[in-house]
Amino acid sequence: MLRQIHIFLQSELVFIKDYATALGSDELNNVKKIIQKYINMPMPGKTFQRNLTDFQIFHRASGNLYFLFITDLVDSLQYINDVILKTIEKFIELFPIPSKANEAGTATEEFNEFLNQVQKDLHSKIVIIGPEYAGKTTLYNILRSGEEKIHMDFAKTSTFEIDSICFDLWDFQLRDNFSLLWSKFIRGSDLVILLFNLANYNLKMMDHFLKLHKLESKYSKLLIIGNKRDLIEDADIKRIKNELSIPEIEEISLNAPDAKSDIHQLIMKTLNLKKKIPSDFAELIKQTDNLVLEGKKIEALTKYKELLNTSKSYQNIIFTKALEQKIDNLNLKIQKEIEKRKEVVKEKEFEIAKPLMFTRKVTVKPLPGAADSIQPLETELLSKEKLAAPSESVKGLVSFQKLDTEKEIKHLETQKTQLKIIKPISGQKKVKKELQPEISNGSTKPKAKMPMELFGAHEEIKDDIKKPLVVDFTKELQKIIIQKGSSLSLKLCENLITELGKSLGRPITIDDIELAADFFVKQEQLSQ
Repeated sequence: MLRQIHIFLQSELVFIKDYATALGSDELNNVKKIIQKYINMPMPGKTFQRNLTDFQIFHRASGNLYFLFITDLVDSLQYINDVILKTIEKFIELFPIPSKANEAGTATEEFNEFLNQVQKDLHSKIVIIGPEYAGKTTLYNILRSGEEKIHMDFAKTSTFEIDSICFDLWDFQLRDNFSLLWSKFIRGSDLVILLFNLANYNLKMMDHFLKLHKLESKYSKLLIIGNKRDLIEDADIKRIKNELSIPEIEEISLNAPDAKSDIHQLIMKTLNLKKKIPSDFAELIKQTDNLVLEGKKIEALTKYKELLNTSKSYQNIIFTKALEQKIDNLNLKIQKEIEKRKEVVKEKEFEIAKPLMFTRKVTVKPLPGAADSIQPLETELLSKEKLAAPSESVKGLVSFQKLDTEKEIKHLETQKTQLKIIKPISGQKKVKKELQPEISNGSTKPKAKMPMELFGAHEEIKDDIKKPLVVDFTKELQKIIIQKGSSLSLKLCENLITELGKSLGRPITIDDIELAADFFVKQEQLSQ
């Protein structure tokens, strides 16, 4: 059975035709290494043959073209050589420029039709064997689809087509189960179907047909079907398999309404016929291409790899090669972006925001003397508090924390002749220390400021609130940044978290980490 045809132009694959599963992309590369010396130094006029594990390859040179045919082990060199010569002649006739063989057009369509006829002319063979009264003729009538031919008085043939592949279907009608004609009948078959009656079988007879397959057609695929499943209890199936020592027995009832579709599936599975790739596969590739254009490269890379695995499972070499190229190109783009970010990160020093600056200093006047009155002191304190508030130009800036400017004033007691203050207001040095905002140690001005309004306001931590679980915020920040399609070293993540904690003036939460990561990634995207 012809499975695949590969045509090379100076080591480059220019055309593929596949009828059934055989060599995937990786297997084809391995085979190409085997025949590479023949491609580099061709020997025109000679067809070479080599057996693989489950298949065999035939290859032949013609000018700067090289033709590779993959078939089942049952096919002979003499049988395939004529097909190769006809294929070479037709390809050269239709494609004077071989590099255009994969392009859509009338020449490609004509060549594909020619190859379909070549496969039909090979007369791949399926035979039905088994004891008398097993239902062989019934199975033959279910499968046949073309004109019937009678061969003497003991055999008849018809065509059987499945998944656009044509077979010659043979039904042997001898009464003698041990006839010597059985060996000639099954020789050269691509598939042997051994049919027997589950309700009435003979161990000696079954052993005879199994040995017949091994002796006369050992390279043929074997499908064993037990008929009349409706007459057997479920408990008896295991006993029958143990008696026959055949674990792979398919059970069926040929009189069931879905018998034909079930048998088709069994034949496709046994012959490893090629499954059709999903009809929307090309559209899925286009959708992934759009993700790349939208800048979602990480998501697109994941989609491409999923599509590649699907393509390989269907052995679609054309899609596989295209997807592998897309993945390589996208990996290269991502790597260049990572290198570019590393260079930028080396020159960056992260600073959360510009520190809050005051235009006026808060001072405290000396303690009043005995001649001063209480009312002027209270008025002076209130005016100083108003002066300590931020100016209009500062209101537009992002504040790290709210500074409590209220001052505790102790109750003042007055006597007839002098003023007595129970507890004086804190000294001037202490007020200045409290009002001095914390300044970042950064030596350079950052390009982008972290919008602190995204984070919650400072709240006093109470004793009755349970402490949160310990989380490594550095690694968590790096992980979230990577998930969003960017990157940042652990050291820079640690610096970022340290500055964030200082500016917020409260314990950092996981929500703060997520906001910081989101802001970082957006700034990276804007800078590109």
